[in-house]
Amino acid sequence: MDFTLSPATEELRLKIRNFVDKWAIPAEASYDYRNGRLPEKVVKELREVAKKEKLWVLHLPVEEGGLGLDMPSRCIAFSELGRSPIAPFLCNCDAPDEGNMHVLSLACTPAQRKKFLEPLIEGKTRSAFAMTEPPPGAGSDPSLLLTNAEKKDGYYLLNGHKWFATGANGAAFLIVWTRINGSFRKSTLFLVPTDARGYEMVREVDVMGSHGPGGHCELKFTNVEVPEENMLGKIGEGFRLTQERLGPARLTHCMRWVGLARRSMEIARHYAKDRMAFGQKLAEHEGIQWMFADSAVEIEAGFMLTLKAAWMLESGQDARASLSMAKLYVSEMLCRVIDRAIQICGAKGYSRDLPLELFYRDARAARFADGPSETHRMVLGRTLTSGKQDF
Repeated sequence: MDFTLSPATEELRLKIRNFVDKWAIPAEASYDYRNGRLPEKVVKELREVAKKEKLWVLHLPVEEGGLGLDMPSRCIAFSELGRSPIAPFLCNCDAPDEGNMHVLSLACTPAQRKKFLEPLIEGKTRSAFAMTEPPPGAGSDPSLLLTNAEKKDGYYLLNGHKWFATGANGAAFLIVWTRINGSFRKSTLFLVPTDARGYEMVREVDVMGSHGPGGHCELKFTNVEVPEENMLGKIGEGFRLTQERLGPARLTHCMRWVGLARRSMEIARHYAKDRMAFGQKLAEHEGIQWMFADSAVEIEAGFMLTLKAAWMLESGQDARASLSMAKLYVSEMLCRVIDRAIQICGAKGYSRDLPLELFYRDARAARFADGPSETHRMVLGRTLTSGKQDF
């Protein structure tokens, strides 16, 4: 494994860092964390800057308007974007649209590309991925999927109840994972426009952290007629396509979290270098220096785990165990690092004078989004004890 950055990747990294420092971080002052929105004027202005800097949908292939980055280079790019929680959205490569673009580019038909993918790439629409269900439906165990579609003449009749569908409020369409005629083996993805009759966005679920554009929503589907041409892929490919979406999405999540962890320690370092306590700067106290050291080691470990998983995906290897290791470690590392940053900044870190308290609340979701830590530990444990993976 050679993680040396090519000149082009290093140039891109510096360009993204400049965009985040010059444009995204100052714009955070106008971000309404409760409803997850930036003023439309700010969004429009900064998205034009992102396009001008050629940072728009940078994760996509060149033929779809992106930069055609390999997976390790994509990770580097996302680690820089992740230093600001709004930068990925400004560059139109934020969750869930980033993952949805990926799975659409893998499986959509020419007609679906024109109707669903192209407006998403252009930033004219948003989307959501409807997978998780309230109990007793599917959560971390997908086999509990209850949403069901029954075949009728030329269409499918969809019924189900979803929640925590990120971005659904205001989305133009949803990618819905459903059984077919009660069979999980035949589970399938459908593209469902949000103006379909029988679809209801029940509410944005109020959460501990920020909502993000479109919130985290509860949805109901009551006899929604979905045309057969809105099937994404083929019957029975729902689980496979979902996993092909989630694998790279877990990595981009991890890299955004690495970036946010780095930003948190940058904030703490700035504070510690100026704040006096017991006759010297905080940064001069050994106890504080050890907190920075611990965070630096953990950030680097998470960074390398993620790059290894990216390299394995790029080289066509079975990366499932590495993906689980990265997701498990980085999600938990993020919470520890932000916690230390708040501790270093004391009462100011706990206040809304600094963004650390928002980072902290948002970070808590990392340990169950895209698979809870316990599920990844379970998968890793089974793989290791079976001998399929060496220690």
